[in-house]
Amino acid sequence: MKIKQLLIIAGLCSILAGCMVSNKNDDHTNSYSWFPFSWYAANLSGKNFDKVAMLVPVKVNDLKASFTLQFDLGSDATIIYGNTINSYYKQNEMKNFIVESSKSTDDGGKTVYATKGLVYHFGKLSKDNLMYKDDYGDKIPQDSLFTKNPKHIGSLGADVFNDKILIIDYPNKRMCVLDSLDDYWKKRTTFVEARSKNGRLHIPLTINNQIHWFLFDTGASLFPINTNKELWSSIIDKTAKTDTIIANSWGDKVKFFGRPIKEKVYLGKRKLEDNYAWYNENERLQEFNKDEEVDGLTGNAFFFNNIVVLDFKNKKFGVVN
Repeated sequence: MKIKQLLIIAGLCSILAGCMVSNKNDDHTNSYSWFPFSWYAANLSGKNFDKVAMLVPVKVNDLKASFTLQFDLGSDATIIYGNTINSYYKQNEMKNFIVESSKSTDDGGKTVYATKGLVYHFGKLSKDNLMYKDDYGDKIPQDSLFTKNPKHIGSLGADVFNDKILIIDYPNKRMCVLDSLDDYWKKRTTFVEARSKNGRLHIPLTINNQIHWFLFDTGASLFPINTNKELWSSIIDKTAKTDTIIANSWGDKVKFFGRPIKEKVYLGKRKLEDNYAWYNENERLQEFNKDEEVDGLTGNAFFFNNIVVLDFKNKKFGVVN
């Protein structure tokens, strides 16, 4: 099953629950209410990638079926795919969930609606007020609705973590949400000041002694840095061969060009591991960067071996020491 990736549509905000802490456990981190994620692997343009997207297991209402969501902090809305959820409800039942007066169109030309009563359940968390994306996603055959294989049904956006603390433990493939930052994480984490727009976090990367702002986008796992051609040209190894891949961006086929990064990249005082920088010339994606006031996207690739702490409440981004 293919994963439709990446960015944008406007949304709603609400979240319940958090993480309960107990000091009785020898491994303090085990006392938090973690929920798991897995990596989605794919072959793109003849190249194998084992960490294309982060998938979160989820339940929908009381449906006796297993689903997955793409974890996508590049989106300010949490989305449910119309074609997929329509496979589980009759047309008159779906009308009870959709708020008709909220009808709008996203940047991909798809019709979207706010919903009421369609609820995602992941770990001990719940999320209502999902954005319904019409005519999108895979239709599920009747004989496959309740099979063991999870069905991909949507994405988990930044709106879920509004005014919260999100901890992503990449090595152990798990995440946790806190209402406030406790002493355990404060003592172990080095933070940098971040920015926020539309609920999404921007983090500062220093390259050539100059600060560049990047949207932290967990939906952009392929790209340590994804930027414009001008900045890309100033930081890459010009003697290296250019790699090319074609990937989906909300239904669009987009060509990306990559080379190894030659210049050192820092997050605060932390030097990030050498990696690749990519650029694209897609007008919609470049316009998004301008509107968001960032030089591009960064995501999981720099932090595969780390635990990161995203403080949406106080606009800070940290890496656990």
